[in-house]
Amino acid sequence: MVDETGSVDAGNPSADSGGVEGNVGQQQTATNQASWQETLPEDIRGIVENKGWQSPEDAVQSYANLEKMLGADKAGRGLVMPKEDAGSEEWSEFYDRLGRPKSPDEYQIPVPENETGEFASVAKQKFHELGLTTKQAEGLAEWWNNQSTEMQQQQMAKMEQNTDQQLEELKSEWGQKYDENIEAARRASRQFGLEEQTLNKIESALGTGEMLKLFANIGGGLSEDSFIDNQKAAGFGMSPEAARVRLNQLKGDPEWSAKYLQGNADAKAEMERLMQAAYPS
Repeated sequence: MVDETGSVDAGNPSADSGGVEGNVGQQQTATNQASWQETLPEDIRGIVENKGWQSPEDAVQSYANLEKMLGADKAGRGLVMPKEDAGSEEWSEFYDRLGRPKSPDEYQIPVPENETGEFASVAKQKFHELGLTTKQAEGLAEWWNNQSTEMQQQQMAKMEQNTDQQLEELKSEWGQKYDENIEAARRASRQFGLEEQTLNKIESALGTGEMLKLFANIGGGLSEDSFIDNQKAAGFGMSPEAARVRLNQLKGDPEWSAKYLQGNADAKAEMERLMQAAYPS
């Protein structure tokens, strides 16, 4: 603006001077930012640009936040995973800093009902070796227990289904002699004094149907009348009392019992002779 004297109004430029100075400041900031970034290697400069760090202070602050998140130790070092070829001591220190308990006994591993806790004791040692935290170990143990229980239930259900199917097949095969054969099988198991645990093992190995057939044959042989009288039994060289003692001895002999149950000819012949001698007609 020109005043009455024709001079230029010195106040007018001041209205725009702030804008000019601001632009100069922005340009200077951009120049400084560009200058410190240009001193960095190209790959690092790309990281800075992607992170949006405007100054070295931004980069340092970001690193400080990262250390806090990872849990820096007293020496100021962040948590760094050891290399694959690191020694056991270095890995052990790393696991400890992750939160692994000091000893395996500190893990609180749940023990399912009807179990001795032997598996849990072994698992604690392995969990500690692998560097698991308490929460990780307990979660893994709980998952395994649930899986194990579910698998056992599935196996039991399948066994029950197979048993029912095999019993139906026996009923069809034996017909009216079904009840008689079942009773013969029971008689054989009683005669040998087989406990439920042993019978379950035999059933698991042979199957329900085959086991019942085997014991029915054995029980049928035990119920047959002997054709040897007292004199022939005496000629066999053994009194009825001695024969009964020998029978009891054989029943307590697992190896002999196994041979007999498997159909061994010698064991079967010995059983027949002893039965004839022990229970003469």
